[in-house]
Amino acid sequence: RLLSFVLSQLTVRFVSAGALGQASIPLELLLSTALFVGREGFRLALTKAEVRNGDPRDARITNVSWLTVPVGALLAVVAAFVHLHQCGQNEDTTLDYKLAGMLYCLAAFVESLAEPLVIQCLQQLDVATKAKAEGSALVMKSVSCFACLRITQSSWFRSVPMFSRVQEKTSFAVTSFGVSQLAYSIVLSGIMYREVWTRGIYWPCDVARTHNNHPYRTKLFQNFDVQTLRLVLIFTLQGLFKHALTEGDKIVLSALAGSYYQGVYALAASYGGLAARLLLQPMEENARLLFSHKRASVVREKENVDDEGKGLSTSLRNLEDSYCFLVRCATYIGLVFAGIATNYTPILLRILAGRRWGASPEASEALSAFCVYTAFLALNGMTEAFVYGVSTSGKDVTQLGIAHAVVGGMFAVVAPGLVAERGAVGLVAANCVSMACRSLYSIHFATDFFAKATRRERRSNFELISKLLPRTAILLAFALSYALTNVARVRIYEEGIVSGKNVVVVCIYHIGVGILCLILCSVSIFMLDREVKDSLVSAAKRKQE
Repeated sequence: RLLSFVLSQLTVRFVSAGALGQASIPLELLLSTALFVGREGFRLALTKAEVRNGDPRDARITNVSWLTVPVGALLAVVAAFVHLHQCGQNEDTTLDYKLAGMLYCLAAFVESLAEPLVIQCLQQLDVATKAKAEGSALVMKSVSCFACLRITQSSWFRSVPMFSRVQEKTSFAVTSFGVSQLAYSIVLSGIMYREVWTRGIYWPCDVARTHNNHPYRTKLFQNFDVQTLRLVLIFTLQGLFKHALTEGDKIVLSALAGSYYQGVYALAASYGGLAARLLLQPMEENARLLFSHKRASVVREKENVDDEGKGLSTSLRNLEDSYCFLVRCATYIGLVFAGIATNYTPILLRILAGRRWGASPEASEALSAFCVYTAFLALNGMTEAFVYGVSTSGKDVTQLGIAHAVVGGMFAVVAPGLVAERGAVGLVAANCVSMACRSLYSIHFATDFFAKATRRERRSNFELISKLLPRTAILLAFALSYALTNVARVRIYEEGIVSGKNVVVVCIYHIGVGILCLILCSVSIFMLDREVKDSLVSAAKRKQE
């Protein structure tokens, strides 16, 4: 992962925003749609039971898993026709983009060749083989993309007559991404076949010939498990809506934004998502486990505090206190990004992506917007972790799915207007609105849960929100920190860069202001939030012991 990250940063330095946008948004959307439709339903339907060689029904299930290959081939062809049709509709389409799209479609087919083996590994709970193949393929993808970009921009490549004539009208930057995606698919499929071959691949077979117990059935019923096929179709149809919600950003950008703003958004999303993947996601997973454990303790505890049985039991009080504490902690992390980190995005881009991206106001604004979005992600992630942790009925999960569907509809209505007006920043703003609405529903669920658990009248949502929000003084400290770091960004960093001062010195001064503001906010939290203070003191004592 570290090698891939370093190579990705080097790749960004050698590619334009337009090329990055074309590869990361419309072509990635084309690839992910073909792969999702061709394998998601199969994975959900086929990974529920372990398959053994020799059993007729298991042989039929194995035959179903190998249908992913022809289905993947068909979807790759359809994707290629769609890509060529879109290229034909747009007169500005370059040869580079057209060729890259065909490579992405070919990569989708090659990756589908390994899908039966991926399903076999999942059935056998062999996650290591899949992880090894994906990790090696990811490294090859990064290496090949960087190498192709360097080769296509080299002087000897331009001196080749065949390529020099083509490069007068187009470059091969997007094609480099297509080559890297194809390399990823080849390595992934090759490693999967090599690893699974050693212990035996479950190949498809003619069940009708070897186990012809029902001679009056058609070939379809004799060779394939019809119940599993039905599940595949159902899961695929259900997954289409999920895929549309997941890829909503790319769908909107592909339809409404140009390649430049697509590239700006792709770069900002890659950096902005680091906090969510490395920091927030582990917190949410552990919190979900904690809430689930404490919910089980509440169920086991029969007696309540008061004699009428309407008060909070000890376990339930602990659950509510833990919920409020963890939501506030997630909020503090989000406020650090929204209140302080937003004013340091030009420095981050200059360090990671190079001077060209660091000097781009659109890229800095988009990444700053993602810092604000991180605050909404932190709140939504922790509040939804409670919903998933304590839900015990299908009704709760269904209601959450309905809420997500409604929010998705709101996003579809709001996003186009914001993207048309503000580009990449508008799309991030639409995502912030979506996360805020999802958080409100999760808080509403928590209010209902605690009211039902204590058999008392339902509290107002605002009563619970008041316990989740930080104190006013802490919020004022973050507001002051934002103002100070914003002034430092303008007066120290931007004016220093324009006047030609030493970049390192300017960055050190600007970062120093941010560190002082972070200390200010940390001290205010430690002094005013008693639960955070007690938690830190207890952790320090345990470490000393």
